Amino acid sequence: MEKQRLWELLAKVKSGEATPEEQLELSQHLSAFPRHLDLAKQIDAFWDLPASAATAASTEETTAAWNSVRSKIQDREPPVELPGSPKKIRRMTKYIGAIAAVLITTVGIGLWNILQVKPPSQKNTISTRNGSKSKIELPDGTLVWLNVGSRLNYDGNYGRDSRELTLIGEAYFDVARDPNKPFILHTGKMDVKVLGTVFNVKAYPGDATTEAALIRGSIEVTFPGRPQEKLILKPHDKISIVNKEPGMVEDTTRLTDANSKERPAIEVSSVQYEPAASAIIETAWVNNKLVFRGKTFEELSKDIERWFNVTVQVQDSSILSQTFTGTFSNESITDVLYALSLSYPFHYKFDKSTNTVTIN
Repeated sequence: MEKQRLWELLAKVKSGEATPEEQLELSQHLSAFPRHLDLAKQIDAFWDLPASAATAASTEETTAAWNSVRSKIQDREPPVELPGSPKKIRRMTKYIGAIAAVLITTVGIGLWNILQVKPPSQKNTISTRNGSKSKIELPDGTLVWLNVGSRLNYDGNYGRDSRELTLIGEAYFDVARDPNKPFILHTGKMDVKVLGTVFNVKAYPGDATTEAALIRGSIEVTFPGRPQEKLILKPHDKISIVNKEPGMVEDTTRLTDANSKERPAIEVSSVQYEPAASAIIETAWVNNKLVFRGKTFEELSKDIERWFNVTVQVQDSSILSQTFTGTFSNESITDVLYALSLSYPFHYKFDKSTNTVTIN
């Protein structure tokens, strides 16, 4: 990787503008080049320090610091040119100041030449914002579709000694087969172990349930704190675990029939196929389809918030328990709200300036 590209990726990540693909590109590069990982950690530490008006670097100070850094390291390796025009550089004053200060510190204490020390394992994070989805390929060839408002964490040594990840949100996995390194996915409510298969996991904080739907192959599901309890799912099986809510008494695992009047703590059922959409409901989002059947508005509003990157404010709570069924693909937020209001009449207002939907 060229040095200019490295600076560009570091700048985007620290400013929160990096795409999931760019996050993955940077994490893979840092795993391959430990000395750059050490430098990135120094930048992270400096970046998190609080800055005041008295200590913040001015544009002139930043430029001078950067020139000083370049003169100090030119005997070690060729100078690094920052990407962008002078105007863009001025807009990145804080970032450049952080890099300059960290490099000066690094050169001063001799860390620049410590290349033989293996750094501790780095946690890599791939994330999407509300309203944005992404497809990525992990170092072992596993393909991941990351749904809106989701985050996937994995170790910097992923694919070498083991394959373990942690998911917050929703993702669809097509796992590369490797019998010697089981693929293990952790969520707050369950752990999923596979060898090579296709499955979907939905584990958003605040949702009523955590779910895993198996499309192909087999998966083993265990539960944190209860390793002796496990379930083996077959294709088109779906497991749903009720998330513990504040004030709820912890209950033992109960496997009950889906027709039970009492909602089970853990339920195994089948994935739902929607003929009108020609799709499995649990994985339709991968093909950019928002499909739901018999979903309460309280649950649906969370999906709408993530899907369209909006905030839903409900002023009439009577709508929360109403159920809706629908299939949407490229419709706008107002198209969706209008269609829903035809099923159960309600008034809505969408404020574009604040991305807020008000239901009354």
